[in-house]
Amino acid sequence: MGQPTTSATMTRIDERKWTADGNQPLELRFPFGPVFVLDGDYVLPGDATRSPLQGSGVCWVLPESPHSSDPAWLIEADAAIAVDFDPDGCRVTVQAPTATLTTHQARPHADVRGDEFVLDFPGAGPLADALAGFYWGTMLPCVIERTAASGYPVSDGFVISTLADKYVGTYPDVDHEFQIKGRIAWGSGLDLAVVRRMIELQLRLMREDPQQLWRDPCAVQPDGDREYHVRRNSLDGTANANMFLVTGNVEVIESIWLYVARTKDLGWLRQNIGDVEGAASCVEACIDPLGRLWSDVYYEDQVIKDGRETLAAALASHSFDLLAQLERLLGRSEQADRYAAVAQLLAGTIAQPLPVGYWDPEQQRFVDWVDRSGVVHDHIHLLANVLPVMFGAALPEQADHVVDLVQRELDEFQRFPTFLAARIADYTPDEIGDGGPYDLCAAGRYWCWDAAYWFWRRQGGMLLDQLEKVARQGAADDYVMGERYDMSHVYYVDGTPWHGAAHYYEYPCVYAWVMLCEYVGLRPTLDADLLVAPRLTQPGSVTLTQQSYQLRYDYRPDGFTLQNLASSARTFQLDLSALYPQTDRLTVRSEDGAETPFDGRPVELAPGASLTVAANT
Repeated sequence: MGQPTTSATMTRIDERKWTADGNQPLELRFPFGPVFVLDGDYVLPGDATRSPLQGSGVCWVLPESPHSSDPAWLIEADAAIAVDFDPDGCRVTVQAPTATLTTHQARPHADVRGDEFVLDFPGAGPLADALAGFYWGTMLPCVIERTAASGYPVSDGFVISTLADKYVGTYPDVDHEFQIKGRIAWGSGLDLAVVRRMIELQLRLMREDPQQLWRDPCAVQPDGDREYHVRRNSLDGTANANMFLVTGNVEVIESIWLYVARTKDLGWLRQNIGDVEGAASCVEACIDPLGRLWSDVYYEDQVIKDGRETLAAALASHSFDLLAQLERLLGRSEQADRYAAVAQLLAGTIAQPLPVGYWDPEQQRFVDWVDRSGVVHDHIHLLANVLPVMFGAALPEQADHVVDLVQRELDEFQRFPTFLAARIADYTPDEIGDGGPYDLCAAGRYWCWDAAYWFWRRQGGMLLDQLEKVARQGAADDYVMGERYDMSHVYYVDGTPWHGAAHYYEYPCVYAWVMLCEYVGLRPTLDADLLVAPRLTQPGSVTLTQQSYQLRYDYRPDGFTLQNLASSARTFQLDLSALYPQTDRLTVRSEDGAETPFDGRPVELAPGASLTVAANT
């Protein structure tokens, strides 16, 4: 795609930027391709099948193929902007006599507001292309609040999981967790506004639960139907379980923690803390006096788990700990102490041996789940083992056994990020759901927590290997990925690498989280504006100008330099332990040359200022 067809005068400013001047309104014509128009804090994605669009300020027009050599165009004007399609292509109408146009790659290495990122380390090119391809090809088009959902009874926060022709509801109970994490990772003001609306939708749905149990529904459909209670039978009809009894209630607490840690919006938290506690009450009601969480199915919607899951208990313990932190942030010490006690109760029970706890002393691992008849089900579940270790619920000797287990079964777990169990073939007809066994292998939701484990282990090489696998497959598929991955393994052995919903949100959103928050290592924290904890395996630099980041860092064998690119002073907490294991030899060198020992405490950088942490060998 060369310059747009227009009667306006195009004047070049630099190698990427032009101004268009002419009569009002300006009309610009482009070939067919995806388009995005901003309308305040809303994005309106469209194409030839979804138009016209009416917004203001910012419009994007991309070439059809993510691999095109033609550029994407960013059109900016202080005016209303409309987009529609006719048989000749795309027409952009700007209600102003002038506009600024900027070229980008076919899938821009920028967020929807135009703030760019640059990854400069060995092998970064395909990883950066995948980050951009997934964002523009799946993550933004999934936001239908002001397009397809504009006439729905519920529209704000209505973000769909698939861009195919079915499953058109929004799915708070599982999907919102990872939709939110991907947008938290991207960190633009618009992405954070979408996150806030998704959370507020969940809180509203729980508050309006007709049974007043504060349940987060499995789905909200376009007609407004809310699916608060969904039960599913096993393949042989002998077992039955509640789909996601507590899943959404557990995960929305983490989502809120991430949002507050990212935005520091304590006013919003204070206004909504009552609803957050309501969400927690649904989980508390499922904990028995022995500290066991009867969660039924968690995440895996075709595995019938009618009882208590280890991964559910671990994630619930983690979320109660996060809620205690949020309460303490608001000065609510009594509530904070109570939720911390719930977290400790759950964690303490996890480490106990069967039948009270979740540890199998004979097999030396945590089991997957125990059903309501007391039958133990275990196929060497990855998250059931790594989550208790990562969250501090495992005893030291248990943690050692889990580390050995993961290493021993690594080939099974890492067939493609991430296989949830090492013995997929051992699932029985009373454990598989009546929709078939398509949820028994790999999905992005498992990868998200698997990657968190490798981040915790400071194993950047494993994170890089996972990212490269997903990036390669993404590029081969034009960055459009299906719901479940690599099912041509035990079930559905037909050569097709996925089964389930097409053009699915999961891997694109999780890829953004793993790339930016785990590997590049820029994370939300309550203790500073940003936690900088890289897991890079080779020297290089990272520049992110998105609203939540606005920084550059350079990693070299002899030192690490961080620069604040924002227009205001900001605080950064540095964890450089994965880059320089001998942290006692690190010193902080300020711009005036003064050196002080590196103690890991947050540092404040003025606008444009930088500091260097020197690795003294």
